[in-house]
Amino acid sequence: MTDMNPTPDQPIHWDKHRGTVNFTLILALIIAVFGLLQGNPMLVIAGLAVASYSWLTTAKQYYIYRDVLVIVYGRPRVKLIAFARISHVELLKVPMGDRLRVQVLGGRPVILAAQDSETFLERLDRALEEFRDAHPEGEVGDDPQQARPPY
Repeated sequence: MTDMNPTPDQPIHWDKHRGTVNFTLILALIIAVFGLLQGNPMLVIAGLAVASYSWLTTAKQYYIYRDVLVIVYGRPRVKLIAFARISHVELLKVPMGDRLRVQVLGGRPVILAAQDSETFLERLDRALEEFRDAHPEGEVGDDPQQARPPY
């Protein structure tokens, strides 16, 4: 969770995902082991499939760079959202804790569950504003190579 003067290869700010333990992953692996012990290949396959899905779809960390939001899921999955493609970000107050909704132009919203959602929103808004001030032409491209994190 940085707020120093970032170099081009350092994030402006980062935060971890709110949940520290992935219970779905743990339960799925327990089911797979139980299937192995019982000799039930269907339980093994189901447990490993759910564990894989949980690993690839549960965010671990969020990074804000100068021109891109990076969401790190279970390796090797990393999602990049170029600032040029972000319409707006809003804080959602839900019973399970605050969430951030990042509205992507021409796409579905992305929900973030940072540990400190309010600070993350503040830093992301500031980075978006600086990006838009530096790029007033409002460039919006579909090129996935448009904004690459410098790491």
